[in-house]
Amino acid sequence: MSRSDGRSVGMVERMTLCQRVVHGVLLLAILILVLSGLALAYHGHAWAHALIAMMGGFGGRAFVHRTGAVLLLLVGVYHLVASVVSARYQRDLHSSVPRPADVRAGWAAFLYRTLGKGQPPKYGHYTPMQKFQYWLIVLGCLVMSLSGAVLWSPKASLELFPKSFSDLMLVIHSSQAQFVFILLIAWHLWDVHLAGGNFPMNPAWLTGKMREDLFKAQHGAEWDDMRKGTKE
Repeated sequence: MSRSDGRSVGMVERMTLCQRVVHGVLLLAILILVLSGLALAYHGHAWAHALIAMMGGFGGRAFVHRTGAVLLLLVGVYHLVASVVSARYQRDLHSSVPRPADVRAGWAAFLYRTLGKGQPPKYGHYTPMQKFQYWLIVLGCLVMSLSGAVLWSPKASLELFPKSFSDLMLVIHSSQAQFVFILLIAWHLWDVHLAGGNFPMNPAWLTGKMREDLFKAQHGAEWDDMRKGTKE
């Protein structure tokens, strides 16, 4: 890869093949769930009618939605298992845990970007915003899964729970799905793919690698650790 001045740019591994596959399946599952769910929630609109028709009617929409739910469940199970048996996943999971230093780094970044004070902080494998997005998505998917399990079979749910509980789960399920969609599109897309020199896209989710200069700028602490490991 080369820059506009003709000089070559090195690439740094950001995601393994397995991580990219899981990321792609998760993206597919969320898109399926959101589109099929929004089509039902707003079935009175023309665009929702068109989506439902593309899925084969209301019965087909239910099948598509449940297919997305199964995919999401499989991603969750894989994520849990990999976090136990894979050293790489354990390292990444440990890196995603929010720490007090993230608050200080976030404040330093705010002062640098708005007032020009101090130096830009050096982040590790994940920036504070990426950690926040990750755990919000995990929480959102967990809430969607639990509420969706209640709604999977309305008849069985009414036999086990009062109708008011099922109605509450329906409201939570729908609102949480829209929240995850907004978080995914409006925030994650901007933060990872459009901002910070990544425009028009950070290729790591496809190729597993990102430009070395961007990696050093966005994950300076991890870059320093990598260089120390190389020297040792």
